[in-house]
Amino acid sequence: MSSLHLFLTGVLLLGAPNPILPGVADAGVLRYAGTYYLMGVGTSGAMYTSDDLVHWAGPEHAFSMHNAWATGPAATDDNIHACDLLLRNGTFHLFWSVNHGELRQIGHATADAPAGPYREPNTDLPFDGRIDPQCFQDEGGDLYFYSVKFSAGNVIWGQPMTHSGALTGEPKPLLTAMENTWETLDKPFNFRVNEGPHVSMYRGQYYMVYNANHTSPRFGHYALGVAEAVSPLAFSNDSKYAFPVLRSNRDPKHAAIEPDAAVPEVKNCGQPSLVRGPNGIEWWLVYFADHDRRSQCIDRVHFLGNELYVEGPSSAATPGYHPHPALPSFRDLFQGEEPIAGRWDTIGTWQKQQGALHADIDSVPAFARARVPAARSYLLETVFRTQSDAAGRLGLLAWDNGQGASLCIGIDREKGVAFRSFRRNKRSKEHVLPLPRDFNWRGPHTLRVENNEGNFRILLDERLLDFPQARITGGSAGAPGLFAAGASASFESFIWTRGWDEWGTNIQAWTGRTEHAKSGGKNGLTLHAGQSLFKGDLLPQYEFATQIQAEKSGGIYPVYIDDRNYLMAFADAGFTRLTITGKRNGQDLPKASFSVRPRIHRAHDASSSGYNLRTVKLKDRVVFFAEGRELGETEGNWPESRVGLFASEGACTFDGLTRYELP
Repeated sequence: MSSLHLFLTGVLLLGAPNPILPGVADAGVLRYAGTYYLMGVGTSGAMYTSDDLVHWAGPEHAFSMHNAWATGPAATDDNIHACDLLLRNGTFHLFWSVNHGELRQIGHATADAPAGPYREPNTDLPFDGRIDPQCFQDEGGDLYFYSVKFSAGNVIWGQPMTHSGALTGEPKPLLTAMENTWETLDKPFNFRVNEGPHVSMYRGQYYMVYNANHTSPRFGHYALGVAEAVSPLAFSNDSKYAFPVLRSNRDPKHAAIEPDAAVPEVKNCGQPSLVRGPNGIEWWLVYFADHDRRSQCIDRVHFLGNELYVEGPSSAATPGYHPHPALPSFRDLFQGEEPIAGRWDTIGTWQKQQGALHADIDSVPAFARARVPAARSYLLETVFRTQSDAAGRLGLLAWDNGQGASLCIGIDREKGVAFRSFRRNKRSKEHVLPLPRDFNWRGPHTLRVENNEGNFRILLDERLLDFPQARITGGSAGAPGLFAAGASASFESFIWTRGWDEWGTNIQAWTGRTEHAKSGGKNGLTLHAGQSLFKGDLLPQYEFATQIQAEKSGGIYPVYIDDRNYLMAFADAGFTRLTITGKRNGQDLPKASFSVRPRIHRAHDASSSGYNLRTVKLKDRVVFFAEGRELGETEGNWPESRVGLFASEGACTFDGLTRYELP
């Protein structure tokens, strides 16, 4: 490549998949073992399933009400709506709304499998009154219940739950529609509506996505807002964004960018669910919107600093780069008849059984190592369960360098603990944490491990395991796998994605040409004038994003092979222009330049949160984004590469750094 070819936006690069399920609305979605389960209006007690959020099978029936409180027309399957699905301590839970009586009701059912059948543990009384339930667990393992009650209009309430899932304490009003704002546009009817709450936690912050205005297409103002909080019950009207994050696609979002009038209008976005994408790193919003008719949709969610930003509403006619959800670097859902030998190296007895990889009890530990390249940073996820009462161990081989050093993370039934065990040269060091007394040993459990250059963040059933902080592996490359020792174990999925997601003091192991590895502080990683730092495994295709604050100018290396082959993206201090330069085989590439337009709406001022810069390296081009908007792309068939950061004429701080492979 002897020149740098510039392409501006306007070309249809990759179309959005919406709508994904025409005629489906008010749905809840569960991500479990590499599969998504969706249920709501239009499914009549049945579930659709998907392994990529785009292509759906079904629906297959999962639940019918058989209770004493929902009678007559309210008891039919087509009344099941506004569903919420979750896995808690080995049991699957379904909450739903029922149009029973003037004030409506909320039901609750449980199942041993994600697709049911679900049965109501209490058939005498509803679980709670009113509509739009969500059961949320934070990373500390505490449970909270959100719903909508009717007082001064539709009001969002929150309430603590016991460890067993019962409501406790007093419900607390959280959000109510605010007069003379975007939440009360249905004049002259003056509907007061805040509803459809969905709470998630990310980077230590809590987010509630919710609806405002009337849902009827007659009005067309139904839209999604966001409130932030530092704890699950701290949401209030004061913590709301002053603007909707998802409304009609006629909303410009950026100054001087008018929506394309030729693209059909998409509006009335509602009933949100925020879920991780198939690769375990991306975030996606699942919601309904009015296309030709009310239908289920998905759109990408970004966090621009702490601010939740939705890339949508989109449709197949939306111009620009709108890829489907990214798949993992390696995924095995253990389905079909394909033998495991082609993808796994095994020690011990392993076999596929009923959609899972099963390890029998043996005299020696059983290991299954995925046939993937060794890497320094990656995400691992598995769903496992014990198949007998034997007091053994099972979990993830989180890292193995192939030279006698390894890290195992899992559970020990005999001791009733979760453990992290590091072994090198036949010597081992282990840390343990007690599991709850009522831990369901026979039910399925999720284990998520985030390896950032040897710093491991571990979540069991979405609960953060607070092991002592240590850089276990010294940042060297390793391969992952599964293990079982003295236990009959089944693994229903294995997901491995090369990359990392880091922020604040979690930022690790950025190295310069001569400097030692640097880590982040409370506000991120600061570089001084002339400094450059690099990080990452060599990847052929990937996405890379950061939040940036520069005194004068700074930026990123979206591609860095060596000092003779790289791309640099310079952002000025005001973030009004992005300039692309680089070298190929030691020869300077001509400059390319993009104008950056500001967002009309900001929840956090740029002086405190900085600006968002994102790039996507594909096989034959690099695509550039700033503040959520696609700027354009540069042509070039670059080989596998790393990424980097630099400060040009003054200090530059980087935070919210995410990079992951695009297989």
